[in-house]
Amino acid sequence: MKSKTPPRLSKSRILSGLQCERRLWLESWRRDLLDIDATQQRRFDIGNELGELARELYGPGVLVGHVDNVPAALAETASLLSQRKVPPVIFEAAFSHDGVVVRADVMRRVRGGWDLIEVKASTSVKDYYLNDCAVQAYVLEGSGISLKGIRLAHVDSSFVYTKAGDYRGLLVEEDVEASARERMAEVPGWIRTFRRMLGREEPAIATGKHCHEPFECSFFDHCKGQEPADAEYPLWILPHRGKLADALAEEGYRDLRDVPLQRLEKPLHQRVHQATTSGHPFLDKAVRAICCKLHYPRYFLDFETIDFAVPNWVGTRPYQQVPFQWSCHVQRRDGSLDASGFLDLSGQSPVRPFAKSLLKTLGKRGPILVYNQAFEASRVKELAAMLPDIGQHLLALIDRMVDLLPIARDHYYHPAMKGSWSIKAVLPTIAPELTYDSLEEVGDGGEAQQAYLEAIAPQTTVERRGILEQALLRYCGLDTLALVRLMTVFSQA
Repeated sequence: MKSKTPPRLSKSRILSGLQCERRLWLESWRRDLLDIDATQQRRFDIGNELGELARELYGPGVLVGHVDNVPAALAETASLLSQRKVPPVIFEAAFSHDGVVVRADVMRRVRGGWDLIEVKASTSVKDYYLNDCAVQAYVLEGSGISLKGIRLAHVDSSFVYTKAGDYRGLLVEEDVEASARERMAEVPGWIRTFRRMLGREEPAIATGKHCHEPFECSFFDHCKGQEPADAEYPLWILPHRGKLADALAEEGYRDLRDVPLQRLEKPLHQRVHQATTSGHPFLDKAVRAICCKLHYPRYFLDFETIDFAVPNWVGTRPYQQVPFQWSCHVQRRDGSLDASGFLDLSGQSPVRPFAKSLLKTLGKRGPILVYNQAFEASRVKELAAMLPDIGQHLLALIDRMVDLLPIARDHYYHPAMKGSWSIKAVLPTIAPELTYDSLEEVGDGGEAQQAYLEAIAPQTTVERRGILEQALLRYCGLDTLALVRLMTVFSQA
């Protein structure tokens, strides 16, 4: 039951309201419904890590504590600003104005006032960051702070970590004062609108694109559960549909099976429609000839990677996808199948041992079958650039790669895939006995990254690390076994 007094607004809640008023209402009244997945938690963790580093880069300064105690944080900030010798830099300073509380990432004292510096983990200035800065500037100036500059510090994607512990240059500042001040005039209206909304019942806002942009909403399952069930084969399963699905919906269609075939012009859409309406999978017999051209031994390969906003290993860049695991199933002409893999949970840079073990296993001949070649090929190119002594051998692997994704997209479709050719959508249709749903701990790429981070953490016990190791091996191994099974189906078309 809601209390009579609407909860206090904050910068983050106002930003949530700008994305969706229902999201703001739920964050304020029904936080028990939050459903944060591994990918979202990773984003939060990255933000916290970068915030800690920013305090080192902008220091020395004073950090205002009391993360969960707003009155104490406000009092500590006021005390710091009233001192005879005010600190040159204050981190997480707390301010309240017009019923809104904000915490400023960095306040840097300059002649006649302060610079406000908002720190973001992105590699560029996003449009919605300007709303963020506008809210903060509105509250700070309303609290009596003289702002001389509004700046946004973000990650420089060209930064290379060349010396352990030296992150100077990781963050780059951009002046956003003019753009932020343009939006400051809108802030009082936002506050009034959201305060009135929070005094009413939960808004009846349907799910849509706003649930995922600019951020994934953690209340999506709750909101979706309040709506009528989707059609069994909704229009959005059409791949690369553009505005077609919206146009069909306006005409009254909900289920793809009800759409006349002549309304679909793209061959891919027609193929999806025909399989969906018939209930039978499409398998182009021409795919068999493609498979027969592939020599033995055949290497089925998959990588798992980790990326850090704050580079963890010398020689790497922010958000570089550094591979820490590979799985490979080797199929020989007699039908025999060997499985091998590499997984480094030492916490040290896996770059060289990963690359050397990969070269040893893949040898110099035989096709290397992957799913979405652009990913593995890009990782190999990066490894080659980092390891020039074996770079040519690594680059030679790319010439042997065969991408099964476009082959599958052009020659196979099952109604149960519902418009997706991800390996997780394809596998149940060709090998129902193999399923990612049966995997514990690690069932997708986001969970693999979280498991890796937990495994290399110093506080993780040996027993727990062993559990995570086995989970990662099973997950990555299933990815390559799935490719083997897919090739088997194609070869028998």
